[in-house]
Amino acid sequence: MKNKMKLFLSFVLLFVIAYISFGAWVAHDTRIILEEATKGNADIKYMNSSAFKNINPVERGMTADSFKYNKSLHHIGFVFPLHFFFVSRAFVTQEYTNDDLAFREPVSLSLKLKSGKWFATKASIKP
Repeated sequence: MKNKMKLFLSFVLLFVIAYISFGAWVAHDTRIILEEATKGNADIKYMNSSAFKNINPVERGMTADSFKYNKSLHHIGFVFPLHFFFVSRAFVTQEYTNDDLAFREPVSLSLKLKSGKWFATKASIKP
């Protein structure tokens, strides 16, 4: 009986470690997606055009086309990922502040694993 319990606890521990590891991976790629979209790089490796248009401040009409991204002014908060290993939802708050543009907004991303990277299929922002 003790061996079965040890085996069960080992599987539970292995699952928890795998889940947390995937969550860290989702969080890392979510940060990349938000940075690339805010920069203005519609990088097809990380997001579709719909997600880009919902994140990018120029596409959303928040600032002029001459907007220049500065990484030091962009703060991405704690990413909270919920996933089923190959699909995920990530919730995060991003903030950007300069002389021409300032926002702090919660972002919800729908992601799927594609070619070894998390790919944003949908972005929802509540200002």
